[in-house]
Amino acid sequence: MTIGHFRAWRRISQAKIIAVSDINEDLAKITAEKWKVPHFYKTLSEIVAAGGVDVIDICTPPQTHAPLAVEAMKAGINVLIEKPMAMTVDDAQKIVESQEATGLSAGVIHNWLYDAPVLAAREIVGKGKLGEVLNAEIEALNTKEDSMAINAKHWSHRLPGGRFSEMLAHPIYLLRDFFRSDVKCVNIELSKIGDYPWMKSDELCATFRAGKNLGRAYASFNSSRDAIYINLYCARGILKLEVINSTLNLLPARKTNRLSKGSDSVRQASQLVKWTALNTGKIATKSWYSGHDMYIKLFAANLMAKKPPPVTAVEGLAVVRTLEEMCKRIEAIQAKE
Repeated sequence: MTIGHFRAWRRISQAKIIAVSDINEDLAKITAEKWKVPHFYKTLSEIVAAGGVDVIDICTPPQTHAPLAVEAMKAGINVLIEKPMAMTVDDAQKIVESQEATGLSAGVIHNWLYDAPVLAAREIVGKGKLGEVLNAEIEALNTKEDSMAINAKHWSHRLPGGRFSEMLAHPIYLLRDFFRSDVKCVNIELSKIGDYPWMKSDELCATFRAGKNLGRAYASFNSSRDAIYINLYCARGILKLEVINSTLNLLPARKTNRLSKGSDSVRQASQLVKWTALNTGKIATKSWYSGHDMYIKLFAANLMAKKPPPVTAVEGLAVVRTLEEMCKRIEAIQAKE
């Protein structure tokens, strides 16, 4: 379980973390002591045998998600699974089948959907205020100091598609949500700018199609700063999101005269001031919720209310279908370079 998960669960008064597990038992012990968790184990089987668990939170490398999730559900335990839910459609299907057979909750953490500006944008789009989403662009910019990229021994580099495989679920599920449709990746371009020899590529640009609509995702591990930008071009306006700084700018349709341009600048500035004040207030009152925090909060609330999780295993499977195909394309391109 990552630090973000510990913090999120600790904010839920009805939840209690009673055990941690890691194949490195020494690390499990250190983590348990740090977070004051009463028990630690080396395997999931040991946790299952000990009993008293309602939810298993799976934060292991994605290729191990399916066997762990299936084992937990067969033991009658609900599961929360980090993205991507799996690396192959076959593994993702096993999770879906186990969930359907047991009737338990199997939630997938598509956390960017639950960051404050994205929630606001989803509400605006959902109400039809700006009309149809015509195009969506997502930029995920990371510095060379990215904790996974910089570590030559990190498991992400052994995935099909390397470091990109771990993070591409984000733009896929965002595009699916904004377009309210399946999305197909129609083109991928790769580039190598950095000097980490264990990364075959560190820049990616992908184009997607959802019916007649197009989307784009750009990922970099050479940026001067971490940033997540989302631009939604709609029939009656534009939404510009900065996820890390948690801001949203709504740009409605406008005329092209000078007065309109001037008032539009004032409107944009006022929106940034509003979001900045809102964020400052949340931080000051300790009511700030990251996308991870919000998703886990909703997952727990839905579980207690006997409702489906915010993101189901079926939706996780749909994302994996696109992800697996993209990873195959990335490997094929890299093999030719």
